[in-house]
Amino acid sequence: MISFIRKLIFAERTKNSNAPHIFVVLCVYTVIVTAYTGLWFGPREMVLRLLLSLIMVVVYTLFEKSNLSEEVTAFFAPLIMVAVLTFGAIYFHGDFLLFTYSIGIATISLSYLKPRAIAGYIIATNVPLAVILFVFNVNLLGASYSTIHTILFFITSIAINFLIYIYCKFYASALDALTAAKNEAYHAAEAKGTFLSTMSHEIRTPMNAIIGMTNIGLAATDIERKHDALEKIDDASLHLLGIINDILDMAKIEAGKLELSVQDFKFEAMLQRVVSVISIRVAEKKQNFTLNVDDNIPPVLVGDDQRLAQVIANLMGNAIKFTPDGGSIRLDAKLLGEEDGVCTIQIDVVDTGIGISPEQQTNLFKAFQQAEATTSRRFGGTGLGLAISKNIIEMMDGCIGVKSELGKGSTFSFAVRMKRGDADSRAEEDVADNKVDFSGFHLLLAEDVEINREIVLTLLEPTNLEIDIAVNGVEAVQLFCNSPGKYDMIFMDVQMPEMDGYEATRQIRLCDALNAKSVPIIALTANVFREEVAKCMEAGMNGHIGKPLDFSEVMRVLNMYLG
Repeated sequence: MISFIRKLIFAERTKNSNAPHIFVVLCVYTVIVTAYTGLWFGPREMVLRLLLSLIMVVVYTLFEKSNLSEEVTAFFAPLIMVAVLTFGAIYFHGDFLLFTYSIGIATISLSYLKPRAIAGYIIATNVPLAVILFVFNVNLLGASYSTIHTILFFITSIAINFLIYIYCKFYASALDALTAAKNEAYHAAEAKGTFLSTMSHEIRTPMNAIIGMTNIGLAATDIERKHDALEKIDDASLHLLGIINDILDMAKIEAGKLELSVQDFKFEAMLQRVVSVISIRVAEKKQNFTLNVDDNIPPVLVGDDQRLAQVIANLMGNAIKFTPDGGSIRLDAKLLGEEDGVCTIQIDVVDTGIGISPEQQTNLFKAFQQAEATTSRRFGGTGLGLAISKNIIEMMDGCIGVKSELGKGSTFSFAVRMKRGDADSRAEEDVADNKVDFSGFHLLLAEDVEINREIVLTLLEPTNLEIDIAVNGVEAVQLFCNSPGKYDMIFMDVQMPEMDGYEATRQIRLCDALNAKSVPIIALTANVFREEVAKCMEAGMNGHIGKPLDFSEVMRVLNMYLG
């Protein structure tokens, strides 16, 4: 109905977005007040009251549709209506009800349906009316009516006022909620639209490098030129993988599916891994880098070192990106305290870069947003890194923040709580950096994509591991069941023709081969969501490795089951 009134009556020309609602209130008032005027006074008075009310409605509508400014309308429309209704009150020999409505219309127009103002209006108009009625014993309706009629008249006045107030209060609350939801949805859609545009650019840039350098490498006859092309393809591929990982992580966060993998790890070794990754970029920009690690931090902690490294790498990457050539970057790690074996560790990433204004800082940790719209065009990036980092840190019972000033650099700080680990435990990264001659062991690789098979074979060639190939689930089951006890481990792709990895695993577990129940079966799949991992485990698999393959992760799993 409101939309109909807005289009038909006001022709989409209103100064006040609540005009259709005020119009409804005035119309309801017209109907009610005309009806009970006929009951109290008679037909002649009812017609006059109806005319006065209609004049009030028409005047308000014309003012809302006029070309006058909002300020002029807010002043003159109530003024004219007050005048009309006041003269009507005089005509009706001191009809206080009509006079209170004249004030009410002015208040409603000026307050734009704000419930507090309308509540004030009700109090301001009805309290004096009650005083006049009960204290001075004034009969508003004249000598022909009894006191009981006057009281009923007064009660009707208050009831109508409160009905208007309740309507306005309900509408104002609903309007505020709808407006807030609309604004939030608009800004979210706008941010995601900008994000998708940025993603298109970010994905196309490394893809262009990969395709272009591939063509250059294929056409080159000089070995150095081929090697240079391969190095650039490798850099672009890693950059593209980082973008994809950011998108996947953000999808996990929004779906509430991001999880931590908690285990013992060497804290300083984790920092060194991050430093070794970013050191090339630091050298390229001739920046000065300093690493300070508090000696009081336990050598081994319990937590998700990969996610922690991801956060630090993201902060370091931003520091390098936004710090000019020759600038300085510092990574500090210190122990804030320890209670009952739980350590609170603070990490600071300090740079002398371009800095961030207070206004820009409000958007830093929001998904799909960067400090400003031009940031992605100037420096690149998805705008997801800090949002992902914030979620990871909060999952680690920590918090993250920034202190910065334009032109004077930035300091990103976060604190996390992790248990002290077993100092005698052997950290997995040591194994991954060595993990290892597997001569005498046999691996069955079930993978239908040729290039994926080639990657696995090439990665594992230095380990002397003997590998047999199955191009689908049917072949994998046949090879394993027809060679009892031959295979010490199976790498099982999940999506394969004829028979997928889930069914192949179930068939292997059911066959009569010697080690069918105990052979480690590890899933190889690009789907890394929690439901996928759970589905693999339910099918009878022992572990899960995500694609694209991380060599250190592959070596960690091999050492776990074959070492």
